[in-house]
Amino acid sequence: MHHRWMSCLPLAFLAASVAAQIVAVPPAVNRSSAFLKTEIKPSSLLTAGGTAYAIMLAPPAAVESRLKQATTASVSQSKSRMAQSGKGVPLRIGFLRLALEATVTDPDVSFRFAESAGLRQVYGPYPANQTAASKTYWSPVLEGDTATVEIYLPADVDPASVRLAIPQISHLVRAGANLLKAGEPTDDIGDADSCEVDLVCAPTPANLNQSKAVAKMVFTKAGHTFVCTGTLLNDSIASNTPYFFTAAHCMNSQEAASNLFTYWFFDAVSCANPPNLAVPPYKTLASGAMLLGRSVDYDWALVRLNAAPPAGTIFSAWRAEPIAPSSSVAIVQHPEGDLKKLSLGIFKGDYNFDEGTVFSEVRYTQGATEAGSSGSGLLTLAPSGGFYELRGGLYAGTSACFAPGETDVYSRLDIALPLVTQYLSPDAPNPSKKTVVVESGWVRTGLTFLAYSDPAFAPADASPVCRFYLVPQYGDSHFYSADPAECAATAVKFAGQWIEESPALFYIQLPDRATGACPANTRPIYRFLNRLNQIHHRYTAEVDARNCMYYPGYTNRTDKDLDCSEFVGNWLEEGYGVAPAAPVMCGPAS
Repeated sequence: MHHRWMSCLPLAFLAASVAAQIVAVPPAVNRSSAFLKTEIKPSSLLTAGGTAYAIMLAPPAAVESRLKQATTASVSQSKSRMAQSGKGVPLRIGFLRLALEATVTDPDVSFRFAESAGLRQVYGPYPANQTAASKTYWSPVLEGDTATVEIYLPADVDPASVRLAIPQISHLVRAGANLLKAGEPTDDIGDADSCEVDLVCAPTPANLNQSKAVAKMVFTKAGHTFVCTGTLLNDSIASNTPYFFTAAHCMNSQEAASNLFTYWFFDAVSCANPPNLAVPPYKTLASGAMLLGRSVDYDWALVRLNAAPPAGTIFSAWRAEPIAPSSSVAIVQHPEGDLKKLSLGIFKGDYNFDEGTVFSEVRYTQGATEAGSSGSGLLTLAPSGGFYELRGGLYAGTSACFAPGETDVYSRLDIALPLVTQYLSPDAPNPSKKTVVVESGWVRTGLTFLAYSDPAFAPADASPVCRFYLVPQYGDSHFYSADPAECAATAVKFAGQWIEESPALFYIQLPDRATGACPANTRPIYRFLNRLNQIHHRYTAEVDARNCMYYPGYTNRTDKDLDCSEFVGNWLEEGYGVAPAAPVMCGPAS
């Protein structure tokens, strides 16, 4: 009976107990849901002759020069012998994304964004309290080289009190030779390599249904816009909740999840040779998502879309068990952001990295993967043969059309499931409509670890974990310890500042005090103190996250694929044994 605890985020705990582990769930057809809003495409409020202010942007010469070059994403992956990058790709098409910063938080104030090409859609309204939740709010993907931002102010709001800034623009362009007919939403059609096969060329029921669960992802991080692939997942109670599975190096922060923009039914309109490059009748979703869980070490991420997916989509089946040796596998993906492709292959076996993480290795018999394929589901046919089951998501590899013998590695859903069971295989429906909330000033990391909620199910040597709360006038934070002596000392030394909320919030094992070694079948959990304020702590079971906080400039060390920007700061590790491998607790491995 394990409970899942969100690391680094006090006051936003998740918990769910399971009597028997569910390891497989069938697919489900998307149906209307009373719990999720359907995204509505609005019209602008202003007339064509309304007052407007034009802002001309002139990029520096160096930027113009770079825009003329062919760019390919490279998130270098150098762990062990796997030297190829993770397969996300910067988006390079005729689109804009605007970074909006505003001083107003009044929910009656709202913003709309209008595009100047393609379908000329208008997105919004987005209430100011929603856009202000992030310091920088990224607009939906807007077709064309110009865009309109419309600001609605109620009569009782003084325009002089509103300050608006657009500090960054992600201008997504492509050289003219690569564009299709002007004015069409050309996107990345035709960019995939020649060995890739349009999914519509293999129109089996399993392929076509799985296609309806897969979407092309566009998201922006630190001013750079990227493309990956993700899959809608069903849950064990068929709740119609839009859980969406992809790679952690795609959805590595709430910032990326908040501005997630997805393309659905982005498929070739027919099977042809040469490929049919016509623009399909695709649908988009611009409401972003909430980051629910992820692993830096194992490169999986689960988000929940903030709006219902388009009608006609399907929630994919999944199976959280090791794959049988030599199994046939399939991958439905958007390589280079192109129309949906189908690759086929054989599962070779487990692939082990130096730090002990395990992935699934695949060699292809049809097609390959490319930049933009990251997060694509690794699929096997269900025992019935009627549908695919997702088993993991694309991390990285060396496969390519020009290197057909090379392989890729995929995350494993059987490793991820214990950390997201409360979503994918919950005990029961949620009639009270409870949902995860995050208090103002805190951001979800998605990083979790396991613990025991009931001592009756914990090992005999498990220790109770105390939780203390630092009252707001002293810093507003939480502190956890599995060491009874440390709990007692905190209660005495910091009485009046740190208030004990629970002497036994959950139960967990301790490492050896001298060596830091954790018991068998457990996962080390590390604790870091913020040196600057001597108040806030971060807790993580991720080795890469630990190394980011322990080693200054860790991105220049061995893991060049790792983004340490979310772990910036001056951190002091607190634990047993020799740092950096000095855990403070040991959680169940599964």
